[in-house]
Amino acid sequence: MSVKQNTTMKVLWVFSHPAPYKIDFFNELGKFLDLTVLFERKTESDRPFSFYYSKAENFKCKFIHSLKIGSSNNYSEDVKNEIKKNKYDIIVINGWSTFSEMKALRYLHSHKMPYVFAINGGIAKINESKFRRKLKNEYIGGAALYLAPDNHSAQYLAFYGADVSKIKYFSYSTIYSNEIPGGCPTAEERFSLKEREGLPNKETFISVGSFVPRKNEMMLLNIWTKINPQKILLLIGEGSEEEKYRKFIKDNNLSNVIIKPFVQHRDILKFFRLAEASIFLTKEDIYGHVVNESLSQGTPVIASENSNSALKLIRNGVNGFVFSLDDAENITKTIDGGITNQMRQEALQTARDNTIEKMAKEHLEIFADFLKQ
Repeated sequence: MSVKQNTTMKVLWVFSHPAPYKIDFFNELGKFLDLTVLFERKTESDRPFSFYYSKAENFKCKFIHSLKIGSSNNYSEDVKNEIKKNKYDIIVINGWSTFSEMKALRYLHSHKMPYVFAINGGIAKINESKFRRKLKNEYIGGAALYLAPDNHSAQYLAFYGADVSKIKYFSYSTIYSNEIPGGCPTAEERFSLKEREGLPNKETFISVGSFVPRKNEMMLLNIWTKINPQKILLLIGEGSEEEKYRKFIKDNNLSNVIIKPFVQHRDILKFFRLAEASIFLTKEDIYGHVVNESLSQGTPVIASENSNSALKLIRNGVNGFVFSLDDAENITKTIDGGITNQMRQEALQTARDNTIEKMAKEHLEIFADFLKQ
């Protein structure tokens, strides 16, 4: 995909916090245009501080001054005031739910200013209150253009008032193309990686994520009581449920389950690479970056159907499997013997079609077309 640099295109992007995967994307996009990112806060409450390691290199990074409300909300005039400067060709609002975002969206609506509404993913809440749905319709509707990473997230936008004809898709990724190896890891390489990490040379399955109820690791631990004890489960993360996991492991004598703390992006890929497969049995994820990260190392994914990334990227029996959480029996059978070497090749190919570089270039093309309208 050939895209020309356009440093005269000025873009303002409003985003919640400087998550490293988003910083990587902004640094890549900033190579092609004049990008300013306005962050609403410096951290997110449920992330360990080590999650925030990246630095802005190719874009202007600003933080708003705000009144903090609860763990993630805030109120500030800064977003609206930055928009009022009227010096940007494109304004991207990446969310609607904070008071700062609401105020900015009301300003854009009242002044009939065209803007782009972007989401990282979304799941419509069928049973939510009428008030909540009306509120979402008010703030999600009205954009001149929408950005969504997948079809199910686009359905979320449409459910809350977005004009379907104005939705554009992009390849959502946290992986640079140079992080994807040329081929699948050999058995010898996986052994070497395990040895370096002090892991036994046995079939290893990995599950990465916050240790919170939504990620559903307790279901996986229950499955592991029925798995061949020669298979290792490696849980990587941190969170409120860790002690609960450790007690379950001890009470059930699961000597084949290992817990490791949060690992930054630059190191997590080697853990995916040493694994037979990664497992992602989430109860709900508006996207789920671990799917693409795992595939990028030639590692198939066994996932629940409750992740938009799994629904988008996994082809059943080709590069992984997608299951209903009601189907614990077949999840168990797949862990016991459903992964093939051909799946590893297919996983790599999927990842090559979903990189940060491709995502940035797609955004630039979308923005260029938008300005022509």
